[in-house]
Amino acid sequence: MNWPIIIIIGVVVLALLLFINVRNQKDKKDLADKLKNDYRKTKDEEGDAPTEETPG
Repeated sequence: MNWPIIIIIGVVVLALLLFINVRNQKDKKDLADKLKNDYRKTKDEEGDAPTEETPG
């Protein structure tokens, strides 16, 4: 087979693998940030007053 064609295909495959790896790392970081910031806050963290401090 022709060596230049094999080399070009090899370079394209390596570039594709590099692109997929970089994209995967970015998506993993975005998902971790989204999950970290997307949790339900407790009543105390939302700023609601505790029941023993409310005037009654």
